Amino acid sequence: MPSHPDVLVVRNNSQVNMGTFSLGAGGANPRRPVTAQVVVAFPGSADSTTHLLRLGETFPIGAENWYFAGAHFENAGRWRVTVRRLAPGEVPPVVDESTAVTGWRPAQLQPFGQLDEAQLQALEQALGRPLPSAYRQWLSQTNGMQPVEPQWVPGAPFTLFPGRPLLGVHPEHPAFDLLTAEREWRVGKLSTDFVVIAVPMEGLLLLRLVSPHPGTVGFLPKDLLAGPGTPDAIAWREQQIYRTAMGWSFGDFLGRLTPLDAPAT
Repeated sequence: MPSHPDVLVVRNNSQVNMGTFSLGAGGANPRRPVTAQVVVAFPGSADSTTHLLRLGETFPIGAENWYFAGAHFENAGRWRVTVRRLAPGEVPPVVDESTAVTGWRPAQLQPFGQLDEAQLQALEQALGRPLPSAYRQWLSQTNGMQPVEPQWVPGAPFTLFPGRPLLGVHPEHPAFDLLTAEREWRVGKLSTDFVVIAVPMEGLLLLRLVSPHPGTVGFLPKDLLAGPGTPDAIAWREQQIYRTAMGWSFGDFLGRLTPLDAPAT
């Protein structure tokens, strides 16, 4: 096999073409123990091999041996893995996960429970509008989630705490309850285009229900909630909702949450 670099970095949903072979990364799991799915293919052949690897584990490329050396995560949907080539007869080194894996860490969130279909329908009836399917499915599986430790989206102006969770159906605990948040924070301040999904100290986390950008998660600072509930005031308030760093979907938002003390990516 012709000479090529001893270190290759592969981004998610991309492929590195080295001429005699190509390398792709089909997935990476940041939860300990960190794993990556590495795919090796050869030009002119329909065959490819897929290897699910822990850090330090080896895989062949032709006559050579390579190993999974590290990973960097920007969030759950953006990451890259690093592989290294071993010299003939070389033993792969012990890879220290604490230094070989950098960037974003998954949020530590504890589900409250589950909601059945009747409960979900009752929630939508009380809200007066249907919920996006992805968020609805998440509610059915979790009934909201409570941070184990403070969580945030890096660069965003809010923090979720155990006492400021992602809301569910909890009429016995108003601070955790979607319908309470609807009455106290949405009605008279925002249109029915949004539903309040969390109430951090700094403002509101909002899920957009309609076009444009249905399913996106936004943030509205609490100091912008004061004032009248006139159509003009509501329209102005909704123009101030900050979406850029929150998530282009509810799943993307969950995939950006990380412990507050996580290092910057």
